[in-house]
Amino acid sequence: MKKLFFILFTLLRRGIYVLLAFFDRMVKREQKVFILSYHSIASDGWRFSIDPHVIKKQIDYLQKHYAMITLKDLELFLAGKKTMQKPSVILTFDDGYKDILTIKDYLVTKKIRPALFILSDRERANWQELGTKRQFLNKEEIRSLIKLDWEIGCHSATHDNLSTIHKDMLEKEVVQAKKTLEKELQMPINYFAYPRGKYSPKVRTVIKAAKYSMAFTMDDGFITTQSDAYTLPRVGIDRSHTFAEFKAAFSPSVVTFRRIVKTSWIGRYL
Repeated sequence: MKKLFFILFTLLRRGIYVLLAFFDRMVKREQKVFILSYHSIASDGWRFSIDPHVIKKQIDYLQKHYAMITLKDLELFLAGKKTMQKPSVILTFDDGYKDILTIKDYLVTKKIRPALFILSDRERANWQELGTKRQFLNKEEIRSLIKLDWEIGCHSATHDNLSTIHKDMLEKEVVQAKKTLEKELQMPINYFAYPRGKYSPKVRTVIKAAKYSMAFTMDDGFITTQSDAYTLPRVGIDRSHTFAEFKAAFSPSVVTFRRIVKTSWIGRYL
């Protein structure tokens, strides 16, 4: 039933996205600063995998129309130390799957430096929450991306649901995970992405106390200098989006529509 609902909603969504994006163009509503969230790069049919040729087409479009910036640029923007001269976008990848290496060289040629959010305890990953058992990057592969100036952030220890776990487990998933990654990679870990975008006021407090400088949700939205650094929104992209939908997905009215859907009863079925 849930799968059928998703298929029907997806078909309806395609028309809605295009119409809302057309409206935004007519009234000249522009995007500002936004972040896209990806997961896997593969052709295996998993919803959160993107075919390599599809994501390359998407990135070509982004680079043509937007400034490609980094999380460090965003940090400076939030601190009032940097201005954005044109609409800007950041690419992020969650979970740290090995298959993202398939576009590593392509991103080098494009001079794009994405952010990668990884788990600190990959051997004990919560496969149920992840929804897949695909292979993670190993330490050497992560270091190879660091050498290419990819930004590395924490995605918790095991990808548990942070909004429901006990405080002691929350400390492990957030505080200890940061220390573990910093020791493993010999570098500071300043950014955190909430697993599945789930968080609460308590989780936000722990994130801030752990001295992360920014944390990222899946709430859909744009970023301004007034945005809360610990609940920064991202727009998720998956294989159910056609190219026309992709181009519309970060249009202001579409972003609002996505946020409304996620917080309504419909969101339970998506």
